[in-house]
Amino acid sequence: MGVYELVRSEDAAGPALDLEAGRCGPAPPAKASPPAPRQQRLVSLDVFRGITVLLMIIVDDAGSFLPAMNHSPWEGVTIADFVMPFFLFIVGVALALAYKRVPDKLDATRKATLRALKLFCVGLVLQGGFFHGVRSLTFGVDITQIRLLGILQRIAIAYLVTALCQIWLKGDDDVDSGLDLIKRYRYQL
Repeated sequence: MGVYELVRSEDAAGPALDLEAGRCGPAPPAKASPPAPRQQRLVSLDVFRGITVLLMIIVDDAGSFLPAMNHSPWEGVTIADFVMPFFLFIVGVALALAYKRVPDKLDATRKATLRALKLFCVGLVLQGGFFHGVRSLTFGVDITQIRLLGILQRIAIAYLVTALCQIWLKGDDDVDSGLDLIKRYRYQL
């Protein structure tokens, strides 16, 4: 059974009381284990991801009645045309940070492939598979409505190719200058 201690605030007067040990006085110092190192998150990438998701929601909802928010047919560019490139940029930066040091390349490849397959399947389900006729009686898979290369499927393919390049083609040299950066990523370039 563990030791229970009375927790007291800094401004409380008097010695500490250990009820289970039956003593009054300062408690013996506990063995402090070093805290597990917590990986730092790139806050700017999280903020950019949140802004991109917000932009995606605004474009999906406001694109029907605001022409500046809708996709341009062929000529010109609107704000909606930047959502997918923003997501691909976020994926690339996140992959570069996640696969900076890879101890087991086969395990990392397996995880990246499974993640890409899951994203591809979610894209199939969302883009014409199950949800194309929710308000009518045609709910279910309609093979004529399935879009095989929708947005999520394209992001999954780009993710898989980039992850495999980041895992297998990257050198293990440290980067000190611009020339070292080119030397480290020469196969990817």
